[in-house]
Amino acid sequence: MKSPFYISKKSRRGLTVLFFLAFFIVLIPRLYVHFLKVDTVLIKKPLIKVETKTNNSKSKENKKKYSKKKKKLVYRSPKGKFDPNEYTHEDWMYLGLSEKQTNVIMRFLNHKIYTNEALKKIYVLPDTVYHLIKDSTVYPAQIFDEKETFVNKKTPSITKFLELNTVDSIELISINGIGPFYASQIINYRNKLGGFYKREQLMEIWKMKEETYQILMESLIIDTSTLQKIHLNTVSFEKLKNHPYLSYSQANSIVKMRTQLGRFDSISSIKKSKLINDDTFLRVRPYLSLD
Repeated sequence: MKSPFYISKKSRRGLTVLFFLAFFIVLIPRLYVHFLKVDTVLIKKPLIKVETKTNNSKSKENKKKYSKKKKKLVYRSPKGKFDPNEYTHEDWMYLGLSEKQTNVIMRFLNHKIYTNEALKKIYVLPDTVYHLIKDSTVYPAQIFDEKETFVNKKTPSITKFLELNTVDSIELISINGIGPFYASQIINYRNKLGGFYKREQLMEIWKMKEETYQILMESLIIDTSTLQKIHLNTVSFEKLKNHPYLSYSQANSIVKMRTQLGRFDSISSIKKSKLINDDTFLRVRPYLSLD
C-alpha cells in the first residue's frame, strides 16, 4: 500500500517547474525596478545641475537689473534754502535729475517763477523731487503797490505780438505751431481764471507742452487791466469755489470768515484762514478786490 505522502515522479517534475516559475515571476519585477532606478539617477543628476545653474544665472541678471533701476530712482535733498530761478545746471543734476530733465527745467526757468505751484507745473520734475525741495525754496517777491493792486510792467506794443487776455481763437491759430486744440484750451482756461496776469500761467493748461509754451511766450503779451476781479465782500460761494485757484474748502472758509467779520477791510485778511497759505494767496491775489 502506497504512503499517503507519496508523490509520483511526474508530480514532482510539475512541482519543480511550478516552483521555478513562481520564483522568476517574483524575482523579475524586482530586478527590473532595481536596474530602472540606476538608469533614472544617472539621467536626472546632470539635468538637476543644469537647471540650478540656469536659475542662478537668471537670479543674478534680475538682481543686476533691479540694482540699476534702483540707482536711477535715488534723489537728493538740496543742500539748503535756494531760489529755483538761480539754480544752475549742476545744482539740478545734483538732486538726481537726468540731463534731459535738467535741460527742460532750465529752459522753463528762463522766465521767472514765484511760487511752488508754478514749480510743480514743470512736467518733467518728478513728484518725489518736488516733495524733497518744496520746503527749501525761496522766491523773489512779486511787486504790489500801497493799495494792494498788482503791478504789471507792460511789454511795449509790437505788431507781431498778440494780447493774451483779448486774443480770440482765430488769432491764436494764426500763430505757427498752435492748432485749434490749444487755442480752445487757452480761451477756456482764460474764462475760468478771469484772465491771465502772467504768461507762465499757460503752463497750467491741461496737456500744455514745453515746446508749445515756448512758442506762445514769444508771441503773446499781457494787459492785466482786463482781469475780471472777484469782489471779496459781495462774491457768492458758488462763484468763489469755481475759481481754478481755490478749492471748495478754501472758498467756504473765506465766506464764513466774511460772515464773522461783517466785511473784509483788506485783501490780505483772507490769509488768517488756516486753509489759505502763502502760495494760494500769491496765485489768487491779482484777481481779488474789496469793491
